[in-house]
Amino acid sequence: MRIALELVPKTLDSFLEESKMHINNFPKIIGINIPELRSVEIKSFGASEHLLKNSVPAIPHFRLIDRTLEDLERLIEKLIALGLKQTLLISGDPPLDPQGFVPSGIKAPQAIKHIKTKFPQLKVYAGQDPHRQSFKKELDYCKEKLDCGADGFFTQPYFSEGLLNQWLEHLPDTEMWIGLSPVTVKSRNYWETVNQVVFPPNFKFDLEGNCIVDRRLLTLIEAAGKDAYLMPFTTSTDKYLHALRMF
Repeated sequence: MRIALELVPKTLDSFLEESKMHINNFPKIIGINIPELRSVEIKSFGASEHLLKNSVPAIPHFRLIDRTLEDLERLIEKLIALGLKQTLLISGDPPLDPQGFVPSGIKAPQAIKHIKTKFPQLKVYAGQDPHRQSFKKELDYCKEKLDCGADGFFTQPYFSEGLLNQWLEHLPDTEMWIGLSPVTVKSRNYWETVNQVVFPPNFKFDLEGNCIVDRRLLTLIEAAGKDAYLMPFTTSTDKYLHALRMF
């Protein structure tokens, strides 16, 4: 089982230092995922460029709602020249204040097909979200992305073995990086209202409670031959990784 770790850059130098530290301390971490957030000044391209120039594997996220296919192609081509091996293309949400914002209209299947045609050697991943819509609609959307050339999925976090087993059953031969993320009492409302998550009734919103669930999920992920994608948004990354005690 391989591990991808998501980190949010504050400065380029501290981001590089933190990335190297976690990769050195946890050998199963094979790359750093870099989300593209409106609230963060350093975007995925700049952070990925800095990591790749310093021989640190980067997995940039590109939000399609904000860019044209030409812009996306230009940025990815520059990163491939620096050694980029894989990327994640997501549709993206409009800003909270959409005044003056004009979405690109680019859809994930369209972008996946375009980038895979231009750069067939690049691993192009799509998003998979078990919470946002019905199982059938999400599964059909996943199959559409695969038909357009997606190499697999980086998923939104899972919080229950039952839900994960359902998806593993339907995508047994698909490359999947299964998302795991600790949720605190403070962040619970975000996950329930924005991401439409329904937590198991006995879910504990503290570090050890999260890690008990995540250790079980990691065991299941490894047994299924999949990989894991860790997103410690509201928890100290170092504390979370050590508390997992899995690698």
